[in-house]
Amino acid sequence: MTLKEIFKLKPRFVTRQVGNELVLVPIETNVANMNELFTMNSTASLIWNSINDSNTEEDIVNLLVKEFDIDRETALVDLTSFTESIGKVMR
Repeated sequence: MTLKEIFKLKPRFVTRQVGNELVLVPIETNVANMNELFTMNSTASLIWNSINDSNTEEDIVNLLVKEFDIDRETALVDLTSFTESIGKVMR
């Protein structure tokens, strides 16, 4: 799933920070589906919160490199893993 596709689907979820994790709750017909909760660690939270209509993959990779002091390859693997995983959840 691309960043643009994820951005378009983000309004279908409500997010709340709980401790060090971000919790996503899908919204169905204006009601939260409490049977499906998804938690994100700090890496996934940064990616999720960085997905907007202007950030590119490169922008998010740069954020990951800076925030977590990791190399670009690791950041790209993390971003790719996130987009693949979230794509399964959002479909």
